[in-house]
Amino acid sequence: MVCPGCGVEVSDEQRFCNRCGTALAAKEGNVWAAPTPDTGASPLDQPPTEQIETQSIDIVTDDRVDAGQAGTQPTETADRSDAPTEPVDAVTGPVGTISEADAVTEPVDAITEPDGVAERAVVADDGWASATPTDEIRTAEAPTTTSPTTTAEMPAVFDGVDDLVEYPPPREPFRFRLVFLFSLFSLAAALMAFVADVIDIRTSRPTAGIDTGASTLDDLGSNLAMAGFIGAAAMVLGGLLACFGIRWGAGLAGGAALAVVGWASLTIGLAEFPIAVAESITRTSPEAFTLTVTRDVGWLLVAGIGVLAVLVFMASLRLSGTGGHRPLNPWIAAVTAVAGVVLAFGPLVPVGDAVFADNFRSTDPNRDLPTAFFAGRLAQVALIAVAVVVGSLVVRAFGLGLATGGVTVATWMWATSLAGLGSNPVGIADRNPGADDTVPHAVTSVGVVITLVMLAVASVTALWQRRRHRVTA
Repeated sequence: MVCPGCGVEVSDEQRFCNRCGTALAAKEGNVWAAPTPDTGASPLDQPPTEQIETQSIDIVTDDRVDAGQAGTQPTETADRSDAPTEPVDAVTGPVGTISEADAVTEPVDAITEPDGVAERAVVADDGWASATPTDEIRTAEAPTTTSPTTTAEMPAVFDGVDDLVEYPPPREPFRFRLVFLFSLFSLAAALMAFVADVIDIRTSRPTAGIDTGASTLDDLGSNLAMAGFIGAAAMVLGGLLACFGIRWGAGLAGGAALAVVGWASLTIGLAEFPIAVAESITRTSPEAFTLTVTRDVGWLLVAGIGVLAVLVFMASLRLSGTGGHRPLNPWIAAVTAVAGVVLAFGPLVPVGDAVFADNFRSTDPNRDLPTAFFAGRLAQVALIAVAVVVGSLVVRAFGLGLATGGVTVATWMWATSLAGLGSNPVGIADRNPGADDTVPHAVTSVGVVITLVMLAVASVTALWQRRRHRVTA
């Protein structure tokens, strides 16, 4: 059997439709009998008073139509013999009694209500019609429109964009870097170079002017071994700080690497100096003898330290960026760069009868000094100037570290040669052309002092600027 209200199949035992809630009357044969209202019901059996406001009713029929009146009066039963055979779902109109002539012959799907929800009148067992909301016959819901809003149309939260300060990115955690690894190798090589023989000169017979035997770094210069160790230690310190993402630490490692390369070049030039003298004497000696020259382990270690220092400098460039920090004071940087140039030029100033060209040639006709000696001197002063000038003009933390590391070795050699520490201390670029000793020239001393003072001022100023920036931000 089917429900007379919605046409859903129902069982014979059901009293109400499980879909629309329509009351199912007793079955008479194969025909559903419409419920007969009890006209003698007492007033207590009447529906609640709020049903008076109902503005819509449903006519529940099987093969006949029963007209019901919503309100406080019972509905009158229409003549079932003339009832329409098509079900009527809903009727809109004024509340009242529906006669046979007014019976609706076409189904109405839903009653349109202001809130968009239809109600279906259910005829109870007592014959009264009640309005029951159903989910199945809802009318179209009220449309909801959402207008897309773009970011450009939205008003600004505040107008202080110009006052915003971009904080530097957080510092990186510890990460092992190549700059630290190469620095450790350089330091290990510098320690071994302390005791290793650099060169070994032998002759078949004693010859005047030729110093035979093995020579260490202390024989070439009493402050050379410590100078190389200081440069390597500065590289290790800077490389360790670079592993924490500290940019001035990477600059310190890179500057110290340039200083160590200059130290290695000068050391090899000093080692080639006695070899060139011995070869010159052997060529000009009236007596024949055999000269044997060996460049020993120390020479190879010094050259290896120079190669490792180049790798350290290249690896340090990965942290040469700004790091999100403010630039340093440009005036302080400019004065520091000029001081670095004075420092590098000081050892090239000729003294006595010498001329500036003596920095590139041998003045003794009996001794053909090696090219490695002149190249080593020029390489050291050139790398000092590059480290200080470039580091100052970068006006960043990396540049400040670069300039500081570039003068580590030079400062030690200047101080020890000025104080006369050791038996034969070597000054920056060995000595000035025409000088009888290694005491640094006045220009060199002025350049070193001003450079160190300006680096200290630049460091203090950088720390003060950063602290002030954090406070005002």
